[in-house]
Amino acid sequence: MSRIIAIHDLSLWSKSSLSVVLPVLEAMNHEVFILPTTILSTQSDGFENLLEVDMSKSLESFYDRVKSYGYSFDAVYSGYLGKPETVSAVKRIMERENAFSLVDPVLGDNGQLYQGLGKENISSLLTLVGKADVITPNITEAALLTGLNMQSSYSNPEIKTLVSKLREIGPERGIITSVPLSLGKLSNIAYDADEIRIFAFEDLAVSYPGSGDLFASLFISIFLSGYSFFPSVKMSGEITSRAIRYAKESERERRMGISLIPVMEDIRKVTL
Repeated sequence: MSRIIAIHDLSLWSKSSLSVVLPVLEAMNHEVFILPTTILSTQSDGFENLLEVDMSKSLESFYDRVKSYGYSFDAVYSGYLGKPETVSAVKRIMERENAFSLVDPVLGDNGQLYQGLGKENISSLLTLVGKADVITPNITEAALLTGLNMQSSYSNPEIKTLVSKLREIGPERGIITSVPLSLGKLSNIAYDADEIRIFAFEDLAVSYPGSGDLFASLFISIFLSGYSFFPSVKMSGEITSRAIRYAKESERERRMGISLIPVMEDIRKVTL
């Protein structure tokens, strides 16, 4: 069992960020200290007129209070941060904790920045990415971080170039999700130093908010449970793909985000 600090936003209705992160981590027997950066009435993709409460200025106060009880943590896992000052707070927490760190550099999808984000968000996240042990950008975020143009499909040489650029700014280990391949499939590209592995999966021509949160949460849960890097990537991708398929086949309303219920037994079974 590991103790993990999860720093993400919290949607009170619909599945995304902490409403995905917390049940996945705890289903694999990890203890989780949640630090919400923002509290939202719903996740933001598909809903309008959201209610929002910014919690970023309180992050370090909550962290200090819990630390005052004598607890230490095995990992720090961050997702959507939203503001450069929030990124700075997360960096300080990571430095103080000196534990394994996973940064999911949430910036955009489908070739575009998320609403409300700009170049300053990219710049600030680059400084956090540089301090992480593992990063999990999607293909849009990988392009934004590296400054490379997105491709409609990626050949092996283009994948190597992208990985090389990410390694220049970030850690030796990372996973780029939802990369379109020249053969017509999607893939997760995992790299560990000079080794690159491609994990291809079927393109279901649909996306659900929270799918990236599910993948990253599965990865850190499985990896901290004792599995090595590449098997952790493989299992995380397989479970995430099943969740997306279940959502599509059940005609789940997209803006409700990914559903965890169909794959919770799969998650619980991932034990050594």
